Amino acid sequence: MKRFFILVTLSSILMSTHTFNLYAQSRNEREIAKHAISHDKLLERLMKYLSVESYSKYDNINNTWTMTPGQEKMATMLAAEARELGAEVYHSPDNYVYVTVPSNVNKDIPVMGICSHLDYSEEAPHIGIKPSVTRYQGGDIVLSPGVVLSPESKEGRDLNNLVGKTLIHTDGTTLLGGDCKNGCAVAMSVLETLMKSNIKHGEVQFVWCPNEDIGKSAERIDTTYFNPEIFYDIDGEGNKEVGIANFTARGIFMKFIGKDAHPGEAKAMGLGDAMAAAAQFVAAIPLDCRPEHSEGSQGYMQAYGFTQEGIDWIVKLRLRYFDAADGEKYDKVVKNALESIKRDYPNVGIETIMDKIDYENVAYSIHPECIPSLQKAAEKCGKELELLSNRGGTTAAMMAAKGLRGGLLVFSGQHAIHSVYEYSVLEEVHESYMLMLHTIDEISKLK
Repeated sequence: MKRFFILVTLSSILMSTHTFNLYAQSRNEREIAKHAISHDKLLERLMKYLSVESYSKYDNINNTWTMTPGQEKMATMLAAEARELGAEVYHSPDNYVYVTVPSNVNKDIPVMGICSHLDYSEEAPHIGIKPSVTRYQGGDIVLSPGVVLSPESKEGRDLNNLVGKTLIHTDGTTLLGGDCKNGCAVAMSVLETLMKSNIKHGEVQFVWCPNEDIGKSAERIDTTYFNPEIFYDIDGEGNKEVGIANFTARGIFMKFIGKDAHPGEAKAMGLGDAMAAAAQFVAAIPLDCRPEHSEGSQGYMQAYGFTQEGIDWIVKLRLRYFDAADGEKYDKVVKNALESIKRDYPNVGIETIMDKIDYENVAYSIHPECIPSLQKAAEKCGKELELLSNRGGTTAAMMAAKGLRGGLLVFSGQHAIHSVYEYSVLEEVHESYMLMLHTIDEISKLK
């Protein structure tokens, strides 16, 4: 009889514990459902952000950090909005906007980070943006006379799957800037929901970065304010794509320093033909290593700048690779080429102006729970994810190059970016927002 009583008691305890766990697991889901912002609220926020002309501008001469008035305006707007929500905000002199939401649970949970960039590209017409909203019913969208977004075109190839969705686009005279105003809206909406609900979570760090579209969004990152263990970069295209790897991007600027002499006395005077030396350096790149011969996970080498400074010449070189072995291969090509030039052109000086990694492959340093947490969140949202490797780099990759943890590139409803055909899909932006909330929930369950 006593033994039976103990078993019943233990069983009752186990059942109670199980019930409590189920309650604890569903509490955040109930809070998310209760406090999630509406599509209309998200659209209002996104349209406000799209109205700010926060393009970044590349300094082609000096390759230096630049700042535009629109980025300053956007950063100021984001900082003010976060403060109105009651968040602790640091708006840096370089127009990074940092927010930290402290943990509200009594256990050690990995710090989660969310980022997006506040600038957009200047690669297409970008002044005078006039966003408008269309409830898409199929067929062509006439943006303006002579500018048609068609499902038969490369830019509109996703439209056939978007009938009934809410599209935001321009009049076809400018790009939209949804790359990455979409991400800004997602991140701010996540912050709002955390500040206005009782969702249980660990520490969550946010940062809105400038100058992503000129490759410098991590250039002046302050790791005092942003250095998460699990990190999501809300800057991806489409509605299910998640980047889990990317190119390592190394840039090399070589200067070939000439020595002038009359060609008739070239040997006696020690002519240093810097142009010929620079040309030999470019020609040393094997054809099978060039970008037009690469795809998928294959890397490449490319000389993309060949400029004169008096009698000197500067060559700018890109090295891109997923596999570290390819990086070693390309490095050997460069070293062998320079050794040959020193031998063949002894009167030409050689100076390395720059040799740096701009993007690092995030796959090298992603937290082991980063992908599983997102996948579990997607299941809760009824969302199918497509895990991809990107032949490019984003803020997460730039931060990885600075020694931070690698992060995933998460979709944010962007389409036909960097073109006058660019459009965003409101429902996809909202799905990205909900995915992040459920990811916060999943991370809160980690030990």
